[in-house]
Amino acid sequence: MTVSTRIDQAGFVPASRLSTIGVSPILKIGARAQALKRDGAPMIILGAGEPDFDTPDNVKQAACSAIQRGDTKYTALDGTPELKRAIREKFRRENGLDYAVDEITVAAGAKPILFNAMMATVNCSDEVIIPTPAWTSYADIVAIAEGSPVFVPCEAEAGFRLTASQLEAAITPRTKWLLLNSPSNPSGAAYSEADYRPLIEVLLRHPHVSLLVDDMYEHIIYDGFRFVTPVALEPRLKARSLTVNGVSKAYAMTGWRIGYAGGSRELVKAMAVVQSQSTCCPSSVSQAAAAEALSGP
Repeated sequence: MTVSTRIDQAGFVPASRLSTIGVSPILKIGARAQALKRDGAPMIILGAGEPDFDTPDNVKQAACSAIQRGDTKYTALDGTPELKRAIREKFRRENGLDYAVDEITVAAGAKPILFNAMMATVNCSDEVIIPTPAWTSYADIVAIAEGSPVFVPCEAEAGFRLTASQLEAAITPRTKWLLLNSPSNPSGAAYSEADYRPLIEVLLRHPHVSLLVDDMYEHIIYDGFRFVTPVALEPRLKARSLTVNGVSKAYAMTGWRIGYAGGSRELVKAMAVVQSQSTCCPSSVSQAAAAEALSGP
C-alpha cells in the first residue's frame, strides 16, 4: 500500500488545537440570518456588530484616490507611515494617549491584532481573564495560542461589569492578561472612570498581569456617557498594556478590515513577527481610507 493510499483511507485529521474550537458562533448566526432574509423572512440581524450607516463619502473617495495613484502594492508590514501618524494623532486628540509611531501596530482588523498579541505573548497554560458576557472570539483566540481562558461572570446587578473583588480572586501566578472590552460586545456595558479606578488598583498590585483593552465601540455610546480608556487614567499601566481600536464601528468600515493598537515597542515588534508570517501587511487601499477616516471631518 502506498503512502497516498493510506492517507486517503485515513481521511482528514484536524490538528488537536481545533478540538475545542469551531467557526465563530457570531458568523454562524449571521450566515443563518442572511439565508432566512434571502428567503423573504423579516429579519433584524443582531449577530455581527454592523453599524446601521454607511462608510462616509470622504473615506470612500480617499480609497478611490489611492487606487488612481497606484497605491495598490505591499505596504510596510504593520501599517503605512501615513496611517500610523493618523492613529498617533487620534490617540492624542481623543484619548489623551501618547504613543510613538513605533509603538503603534496596524492589522487587517482588530481580530488579527488580538491574535498577534496572544500568539506573541501567551505560553502553554498561561491564563487570560475574560469577563463575561464576552465576544466569543476572545476565548478561542486565547485557546489557539495554547493559553487558558478564565471566565469571570459579571452579574446584571453590577451592570455586567467586572468588579475589583472578582478581578482579585481571578488572578493567579499564571495570569498573563486581563482582557476588557468597553463598551462591551454583546452586553453594552461601559466602564466609567469610577468603574475603572478599582480595577486599576488591583492591576497595580499585580505587576505580572498585562492589560488588553478593546475600545472598538468607543464612539457607539448614548445618553451622555463619557468614554475613557484605562491607560489614560493610569500612565503606570502603559508599559504593560495594549490599547486596541479600529475603524470598523466608528466609521462603518467593517468590510475594509483595519484594526490598530498602541503598546510597548517590544510588544509591537513581537506582534509584527507574528503578522509577518500570517496576513503580512493590511490592504494598502483600506489603509489610505482609514487614514482619511481618522484625520478627516
